[in-house]
Amino acid sequence: MSRRVFGVGGAALVGAACAGPLGGVARAVAPAAGEWVDVPAPPLAGRSHLLGIAAPDPWHVFAGGAENVYQPDSRAVMLHRNPRGWTRVAMPEGLAVVNDVRAHHAADVWALAAGQNAKERTDLLHWNGRRWTTVAGPVGEQLQAIDVDRTGGLWATGIHGDATTVSVRRHGQWTRALTLPQPSGLNAIAAGSASDVWAAGFGESQIGPTPLWHFDGTDWTRTPWGSEWAHWILQIEYVAPDDVWFYALEQSPLFPPPTLHHWDGSAFTVHRLPNPSDPLGEVRPKSVVGFLGSIASDGRGGVWVSSPFDPARLLHFDGASWTSATPPIAVTAYSMTRVPHTRAVWAGTQVGTVWRCS
Repeated sequence: MSRRVFGVGGAALVGAACAGPLGGVARAVAPAAGEWVDVPAPPLAGRSHLLGIAAPDPWHVFAGGAENVYQPDSRAVMLHRNPRGWTRVAMPEGLAVVNDVRAHHAADVWALAAGQNAKERTDLLHWNGRRWTTVAGPVGEQLQAIDVDRTGGLWATGIHGDATTVSVRRHGQWTRALTLPQPSGLNAIAAGSASDVWAAGFGESQIGPTPLWHFDGTDWTRTPWGSEWAHWILQIEYVAPDDVWFYALEQSPLFPPPTLHHWDGSAFTVHRLPNPSDPLGEVRPKSVVGFLGSIASDGRGGVWVSSPFDPARLLHFDGASWTSATPPIAVTAYSMTRVPHTRAVWAGTQVGTVWRCS
């Protein structure tokens, strides 16, 4: 399972609940600056998802996912936008889904894709500006998540037998960076630089420590996560060494909603998502098949959040308060990314469409 999808190439049911009150205090959620619009892109067949998206510059976007989802003929898809418009790009045969996309620049893009059964086939793919090809991953590992650091190094989490691993690829060679003695996996990784990498995943038990690891260029350190229950860290959004966001789900038997956590270089703060009925702050059980949403930096110290518990709104947190914006249609953005050095954010949705916010 990649950090973005649980439902294609290895399905899972996730129990969750609608969001609770904001830090115990009810707040009205007002419209945010920034309008989200639907961007016409090549239509996908049947039920479709866009699970990974990358925008290395203002002129290029790569959005990957699947069409005819949950059907025998489910197919991996990759859409590419350049200054001339959108095209559908050919993918290697036999792949059912693209789970993640990461880009260093427009001619150096990486993706994780899987067959109908991710345990039997998970491919690492590379785009060189002309075509997608399969690239060998670390020997014997099933990759789970990838990211590219600022020097072009490719970081990957995976499972190797009964161990969980983190590896890095430089100059065509893989080096094992971390080995953990359990196969639970690290489904999220964010590499700010070669000496500032975060990796996280699913707790080994509800009351065990949350699996969050940090690499400082020399050593890996398990970072304390101060909470009663372990958390499943779904996504990490790296902005700077003192500005890292974590989208996480508490592994409590009450199935609370996801929460947003922020690292300022020395400590964490926790920010609960406002729920659809705010300011009432009710909590209602809800079961969801698929991914639990996505986050992306807004380029100005805050973050956008898309949650399946409130698809009628895209939530925005500026570091102090929540606001909201109306999406083009009331569905969840399964993947979100910011164009570097801008405030533009792109999103791929659960129905195979593409949105943009300037």
